[in-house]
Amino acid sequence: MPWSVYDRDRKLLFVQGMVIASQAHLDIVLERGMVMPEPSDTEPDDWLAEDAEGADDAEAAAPREAEPPVFRLMQQLRRELQGLHEAILQSDCDTLGEDVLELADRLRALVLRDADAALAAMQLEVGDDGEVARMMHAATLCQMLAQAQGWDEDESRSVVAAALTFDIALGPVAATLNGQQTALTADQRELIASHPQAGVELLQAAGVTDPVWLEVVLQHHERLDGSGYPNRLPGPTISRGARMLAIVDIFSARVRPRGYREAIHARHALRNLFLKRGKVVDEALATLLVREIGVFPPGTPVQLANGEIGVVRRRGADAAHPFVSRLINANGTLAAIATQRDTSKPEYAITETVPPQKYQVLVAGAGELWCNDRGLLRP
Repeated sequence: MPWSVYDRDRKLLFVQGMVIASQAHLDIVLERGMVMPEPSDTEPDDWLAEDAEGADDAEAAAPREAEPPVFRLMQQLRRELQGLHEAILQSDCDTLGEDVLELADRLRALVLRDADAALAAMQLEVGDDGEVARMMHAATLCQMLAQAQGWDEDESRSVVAAALTFDIALGPVAATLNGQQTALTADQRELIASHPQAGVELLQAAGVTDPVWLEVVLQHHERLDGSGYPNRLPGPTISRGARMLAIVDIFSARVRPRGYREAIHARHALRNLFLKRGKVVDEALATLLVREIGVFPPGTPVQLANGEIGVVRRRGADAAHPFVSRLINANGTLAAIATQRDTSKPEYAITETVPPQKYQVLVAGAGELWCNDRGLLRP
């Protein structure tokens, strides 16, 4: 399907990218399907207007300006961040730090607007081992944790900016390191050990003077038990921003594939972090991360107890029971409508996470679930 298809009540029938594999589904498209155009300045979405009782007629008739979906804006930010990283590595100018801060502000606003969509945009891309994708993921998680703890605006902004740039010094060799199946060479080990300080120097050349930002980048590989690097700092001397970034760095790396291992499912990565709480990573932050993103973060493909396959649409009331959009029926056919399932109910309980590559086309089209800001899939 080159487009997502809806019925006349504007309910989603088929997600863009799905394959019509049966005559029955083709009949549904022909009989009930319609493609809804993107809103434009010349063709406003009249049906979005609310019939507010007692509202002024002129005001009620005014078209509502549609905001671009958070999911798509997150993807756009990722492309912009890629360009900023390349410019910083080339030392193009000494004002790039301000550009990173501006991007951090936009990311923070998107997380505030719809954290589930922001998480999904990152989780659906965990098959991409690119460092920019991973740093976007880390920045999203840092914003959620800082927000949950009520950090002030300045510190939150600095830590998110640090998360967007913490591994920038590894950019030129990241693909090689991530795909390598043999042991690291002595030169590679030295490069990794020195990359926090090298990152600080690159950022300073780009005009960054913020001490919080630079300190977080320098310390993000330090560990509470003093086993980290580059300075083997003990727990009390590690900044709280660096403690936060350390946790999300570990998580965002583990859920992505490497040359020597497959991607680790989010729930297993979170469990490993939780077991290390208070020893290597901050205990309170490890607990908070599980609570904030859930055991099955939005964007995770899952199988349900009734045999259906779906993708986690949004977080639930607790970490273990999110809401899932069904995409494949129990009999293996594509679902005509992406019905929402409450996994707190036994018949819809999550039994396992599904490797994204197993349903690659389906997962690739699942982003449409968060690109529909018209409320079609909201409870």
